[in-house]
Amino acid sequence: MNMEQKKLIPARDENLKNNNFTVLNGEYTKNFNVYVVGEKHKEAVEYIKVALDRSTDNVLGYGIKMGSEKKFGVTFWNEEDIPEEYRA
Repeated sequence: MNMEQKKLIPARDENLKNNNFTVLNGEYTKNFNVYVVGEKHKEAVEYIKVALDRSTDNVLGYGIKMGSEKKFGVTFWNEEDIPEEYRA
């Protein structure tokens, strides 16, 4: 976890408590879980799925993450950065 992410922990935890997250499983993320966290997580995941369908490697990468963050105000977290009680 980098310093920028550490600043986002309080907002992340609030969104987790309010069930504002979706887990993308290994089908999209090279066999590990990635959490899409934020109020518009459902919209972001739909956008991500369309973007992945159109991509050549069909893997969630930096460009798709950045586009989703800007468009929907979500953040991405690796499973090890998520408190145990919210892990899938």
